[in-house]
Amino acid sequence: MPSLSQSFKLAVLPRVASLSNFAFQTNFLQVADDIEPTSNRITIGISESAISQYVLNPTPKLVLSIPIPSTNIVTACDVARSDEQEIWCYALQAGKVCTLNVASKVSHAENGVNSDDVLKVKVDDQAVGVHVNGKDKTIVVVLKNGLIQFYDFQLKLLHSLDVSYSDVSVTKFFTEGANDFLFILCSLPEDKVCFKLFELSLPNYNQVPIKELSSIILEDFSLATSKICYQSGRLYRLIGHEVLVYALPQCQLVQAVTLPMVQGADVISMKPISSNRILVTADNKIYLLNLTHNSILFQRELTHLKSFQLLKSAVIDSRVSSSLPNQKTFVIGVGTKHGKNPTSSLEIVNVDVGTGTLKDSLGKGFTVSNEPISQVLKPLFSDEDNEAEDEDNKFEHFDFNQIYQHLEKNKQSISSFDRIFLRELNIKREHYTELDRFICDRQFLSNVVHLILQNFQEEYPKALTFLLTHPLFPVDCTPKLLSRLREHPRLFKQAIVTCPNLPLQELLSELFSIENGELSLDISLRILQDYTTDMIKQEVRKLNKIDVQNFIEFVISSNDENAIRSSHQLFQLLSLVLDSIGLFALDGVLLDRLADYIQERVAIAERNSKLCHLLDDKQNSRGFAKSGAGSVGSTREAVPKYTVEYLDL
Repeated sequence: MPSLSQSFKLAVLPRVASLSNFAFQTNFLQVADDIEPTSNRITIGISESAISQYVLNPTPKLVLSIPIPSTNIVTACDVARSDEQEIWCYALQAGKVCTLNVASKVSHAENGVNSDDVLKVKVDDQAVGVHVNGKDKTIVVVLKNGLIQFYDFQLKLLHSLDVSYSDVSVTKFFTEGANDFLFILCSLPEDKVCFKLFELSLPNYNQVPIKELSSIILEDFSLATSKICYQSGRLYRLIGHEVLVYALPQCQLVQAVTLPMVQGADVISMKPISSNRILVTADNKIYLLNLTHNSILFQRELTHLKSFQLLKSAVIDSRVSSSLPNQKTFVIGVGTKHGKNPTSSLEIVNVDVGTGTLKDSLGKGFTVSNEPISQVLKPLFSDEDNEAEDEDNKFEHFDFNQIYQHLEKNKQSISSFDRIFLRELNIKREHYTELDRFICDRQFLSNVVHLILQNFQEEYPKALTFLLTHPLFPVDCTPKLLSRLREHPRLFKQAIVTCPNLPLQELLSELFSIENGELSLDISLRILQDYTTDMIKQEVRKLNKIDVQNFIEFVISSNDENAIRSSHQLFQLLSLVLDSIGLFALDGVLLDRLADYIQERVAIAERNSKLCHLLDDKQNSRGFAKSGAGSVGSTREAVPKYTVEYLDL
């Protein structure tokens, strides 16, 4: 299943001027494009500090570093292997002086790179993209002024192309099949962008090493307010809380997805992780999203950080690794801690992207509709021949605002309140039925419940009984509801049995304090019905002081028929509670009684299992006797084996 691990620290970032603004410090940290899901080394250009290479396993540590002047910022960085060498190429800028630098290192050599051996050449403008092609032994550089230049490893200029547009802001080198490609985005006036796609080849005397495949002008496209990433033929643009998806090669808009989880966040970042899946961060929360099914596959809050921004992801190409069972990779980002003097560090998060199928996304959708909800339910089917509809199937229209005003004027009298509530909503019985399905305005229901709870205490109107059975009982009214109704046994039991969305914490508190066996059974079954085992165990651990003696006494001593029929569910809940608090929380006497109860349950299960096997043997022997007596054409299905499940305590 998809997952995100807790981040672990790779290195602490130096306190330099270029990294002081935490919202924009990712612009001054350039990660080389050579990282893959199986990579163990990461090369990062840290402005005003060094070009550093780190190893991840078995222990994260710095293995190689090339210092750079404190006045230089790193604008691009890449690393590739060629023959027995590792070629490092990085672009620096100091004021108006821009340089391209190349250093080589023998693979697996213990000695580092001497800064005196670094080759350097001046370039006309800031380099916004660098790509080292180890196979063809070339370096491709994209300058902000619109020049695309080819160099060899000795920084000899081999070819240069002017794309006719300046202010290049985004570049991306990628490979499809056996061919290398590059696309660029150039900012134009009036919120326009020029998209250009190129195919790259080896420079030689016979042909130009770069061929333009498409050129598109996109309107209403501001690069200054957008975050861009690319994966598997899709260009993702995050603007505000919406992701726009463009398809290459023509950069056509094919999808728009709203991300409600990033609304209101101060620091947002986005990176691809696999086909149709991206990582998005909002402050210190990180989300793994599937944009095909609009679902949150997994999310994690990095509580030790104030913000976390993605730098580079080791992307899984599903077309290459679709047959691999392991879909694990990682992402590197920069995390900022809380405090008056916050520090930043490079953090690694391990990612399991999942299978990419619909199974990963079931029940995890995040799409929010902005369309108003209609209060009038329309029939799924219409019968034109049947003009005389049944009275019960007529669609009722209520003026909920007017009804609430009438209720508010009569909030001092229980009888008047009930009369207006039942009459104007046409309620026939004191509990919810199918005929009341048109009472579906959530805001109206919430206002009425708040009105009742604020104005009635010693005695409640019958309207509250009806509302407790309504499936749309407002969630905002459920906190502390059980404690308010504790002195009203009929309403208290009604709330436990029928009221939806009761908080788990309050249900557990009532379960461990109540001494009524009937209510204990109702609460136990309600907890098991509404919440998962993990949620129950986690909530039990949160309680500061817990006295489970009443609950255990109820489970091991109850002779009630309903409790006996539900003993399997009670035993399951008991195991979850004991697993959460531990056996050491119980005193010796109660622990002995609990052990006797468990042994008795196990003995009953073993005895039932033996009886079931004897029954199987007897039926099988009868079937064999019938077949031996000459019965022809008779067939008999095999009786399934019986199994007994034991709960570990």
